[in-house]
Amino acid sequence: MYVSYGIGVGISIAVYLLLFLFGYGDQLLQNFFIICGTLILLMPYINALSKVIWASFFFKYDPAMSKKSKINVSKK
Repeated sequence: MYVSYGIGVGISIAVYLLLFLFGYGDQLLQNFFIICGTLILLMPYINALSKVIWASFFFKYDPAMSKKSKINVSKK
């Protein structure tokens, strides 16, 4: 949840800056609905990306372990 929140905030800021750049900075209610719609549409991607980022904090790739597991699988 922490990672997906951070990604969501980053996407919200990026969408707002794009809207502000195109001249829609003063229409707060419209911007709110556009940002919410963007987050809803991107939610599957945000969740998948946040899982990958969170898992990378705890699981590291070990080439030696990979070779060892391939040898054990091929012996069976």
